[in-house]
Amino acid sequence: MRLFFLTFVILSCWITSCQDNKSPKQNIQTKPEVQKKEVTPLKPKYTKRITNKNVIEILTEYGNKNKERFVKLSTDFGEIEIELYNETPLHRANFIQLVKRKFLNETCFYRVAKGFVIQGGNSDRMEMAKIKRRIGQFTIPHEIKKKLKHHYGCVAMARVYKNNPNKRSSPFEFYIDVDPKGSHHLDGEHTVIGRVIKGMDVAKKINLVEVDFSEWPRKDVYMKATIIK
Repeated sequence: MRLFFLTFVILSCWITSCQDNKSPKQNIQTKPEVQKKEVTPLKPKYTKRITNKNVIEILTEYGNKNKERFVKLSTDFGEIEIELYNETPLHRANFIQLVKRKFLNETCFYRVAKGFVIQGGNSDRMEMAKIKRRIGQFTIPHEIKKKLKHHYGCVAMARVYKNNPNKRSSPFEFYIDVDPKGSHHLDGEHTVIGRVIKGMDVAKKINLVEVDFSEWPRKDVYMKATIIK
């Protein structure tokens, strides 16, 4: 599966890759989708798929009913605890639903940019693709705030750069800043949704794993996400 993915990435010339050809610190884009054969949908639990037309309505309603703000990501390297900000309510609600729908449990930290970020929320697992289809195809309106900057330990959402003048976020792919100086060239470009409150030592360990030329770890770093409170 990984060989197929890498071949696909090479042939597509990294059009929507996690990193452009200029510098590993230029931007944080989403991972290109891999075409997968049809699979049987999950048993319905959430009936309404999210689209760009209803995303604000659905996430606002979901956020009003689900007030949680603290999430734990468990990995083979240890645990990372995250606080989500109320100042970005759509993104908070979306991240909480990803945890509750167990989407993140099928994903990994698929990009490790040394001294810059660890990026997660995607994988080549078929189960992940099934859950994603049930959630819907959409992007989130940006909630960029001047006071929420790319400091060390911040959590923010990836996005597509091409044909995205409004800087709408990916609903699935996020990253943690591991640069001690922060990554302030990304301020105003991506929505910062939270911060690591415990486990930056774990994030730094992940940032040290061996990677291939595409910054994909040679050994998958999967996660399990749970709600703390």
